[in-house]
Amino acid sequence: MIKLNFKKDERCKVLIEYCKSYFVERAYNLENQFYSAFYVQCAESTAADVYESFLETPMEHNYFRSNLERMDERVMIRFFKLAAIYHTIRVVRRRKKEMSWEDIKEALFHVYDLTESEKEMADILQRCAFIYQAGFQDLFIKTTARYIFGDKVLSTFSFAFIGNFWYNSYSSFMGSFSGYVPFHVRMERAMGQ
Repeated sequence: MIKLNFKKDERCKVLIEYCKSYFVERAYNLENQFYSAFYVQCAESTAADVYESFLETPMEHNYFRSNLERMDERVMIRFFKLAAIYHTIRVVRRRKKEMSWEDIKEALFHVYDLTESEKEMADILQRCAFIYQAGFQDLFIKTTARYIFGDKVLSTFSFAFIGNFWYNSYSSFMGSFSGYVPFHVRMERAMGQ
C-alpha cells in the first residue's frame, strides 16, 4: 500500500513539474511584460498549490488527495488551466479600472492553449463573476469537480474543501505576485514598455 502511494505521489510530482515548465515557458514568450510575469507567477503558484493540496495535506476530506489515483496528464493540465482562469477572473474583477477581461483573456488563451469549449467556459465564468458575484464561488467549485474529475455530485465536505482551496490559492498567488513589487507598479512598468 505504501509503495502504491509512493508511486502515485512520484507520478504526480512529475506531472506538476511538466505542467509548470510547459506553462512558464509559454508565459515567457508573451510580449507584454505584465501578462508574462502574471502567468509565470500563476504557473509557479499553481504548482506550489498542487504540491501542498495533492501531496502534502493528508486530511480526511481532502478532495484532491482522495482523487490522486485519477490524476493523469490531462487532469493536471486542466487543473493548471482552471487555476489560471480563476486567478485571472479574480484579478480583473478586483481591478476593473486598471485592466479589462477582453485585454488579458487573449494572453490567458494563448499561454494556456485553451480549446474553444474552454474559452467559452472561461467567458461564462467571467460573466458570472462580474454579473452575479454571489454565485461565482459556487459555480466555480462545481466547475472544478466537473471539469477536472468529471464529478457531478460533491459531498458537503468536498464542496467546502474546494471552495477553501480556491480562496487560499488566490490569496497566496496575489501575495507572491505583488509581495515585493506592488501590482500598480508592475502595471506601470509594463505600460511603459
